Amino acid sequence: MRKFIVATLFTLLPIIASAETVKGDTSMVKTQKVETTEKVYMGSFLAVGYLPNDAIYRIDAPIEGVVEMVNVRIYEPVKRSKKLFVIKGPKLLELESEFIDTLIEMEYYENEVKRLEPLYKAAVVAKKRYLEAKNMLAKFETKSMFYYHLLLEWGLKKSEVDSIVKSKKPLPKITIISPIDGIVSDMNIYPKMYAERGTHLMTILNPDRVHYEVALPLKITKSLKPGMRLFVDDKEAVIESISATVNSRTQTVAVHLKPIRGNSAILPDEKRNIKLYWPKKAFSLPANSVIEYGGKEVVFVKTGSGFKPIFVTVLGRSSDKVYVISSNLPTDANIAVSGVIALKGAMEAQND
Repeated sequence: MRKFIVATLFTLLPIIASAETVKGDTSMVKTQKVETTEKVYMGSFLAVGYLPNDAIYRIDAPIEGVVEMVNVRIYEPVKRSKKLFVIKGPKLLELESEFIDTLIEMEYYENEVKRLEPLYKAAVVAKKRYLEAKNMLAKFETKSMFYYHLLLEWGLKKSEVDSIVKSKKPLPKITIISPIDGIVSDMNIYPKMYAERGTHLMTILNPDRVHYEVALPLKITKSLKPGMRLFVDDKEAVIESISATVNSRTQTVAVHLKPIRGNSAILPDEKRNIKLYWPKKAFSLPANSVIEYGGKEVVFVKTGSGFKPIFVTVLGRSSDKVYVISSNLPTDANIAVSGVIALKGAMEAQND
């Protein structure tokens, strides 16, 4: 009996391969034109919104002082370089005064070195006096650079520090500007409040920079590389990075997907199910139009006298679609989408 079944299958395969048409009453079979697609379904996965570090800025009080004014509101969109708030304090004035004193001393010893150098070379003054002036100049040059960078760290812009160098006048307050385009996501600041240095005042983040972080099965990630393009639902995304470690419990690998155009429609730390697709050309067919026959997948294409079976290769499946490729399936073909089992039975009976 087993030998008879095997022999029958090997007999049917050449019949399909020869594209024999299934004839008879096929009036109850419904058809539909095939659809082509540029993407093939990979599966549905849970994604988490991930915001890169350079798209979120925590703004703390750069100095100890009083907030003079606040120029933004919570959840307000802001452009880069927009004034956020102004803060002033005695410590800033103290640092600037020390910086200015250092600059004055440095200029004095610069002039002193210039005055003593030709006298030293002419042996009019002692070498010790000239070297003392040079050493003092080096000391104040180093000290001035220290205060220069310290004021930058405390929140002054380079142009503001340069203005102090030029004018020798202190700036009693600091204007804080937005470092990026984004949204004010939180605020802990109001006018006339006193803030110690390091107090958190607000956060600016750019939600348009949110990525998808997806845990994908190991067998899928083995086919992925950074730079490859996928589709997240109907939007194109690029693989930015792939984790080098595997979750031992779930056998998944974390993958970061960066949307190529527009907002990713996911917020930081939001969890959402997404559908992933390969960017491949294929036929997108109703799931019930593909049937297994003789150990292979076939569809039935409408012809003038009946239905012709065509081999297809299945690339992926969703709940209602099957994605296939076939060099023998015309792009304008009408395929059976109901009554497929009946066609299979008719073909078997026809070949008995």
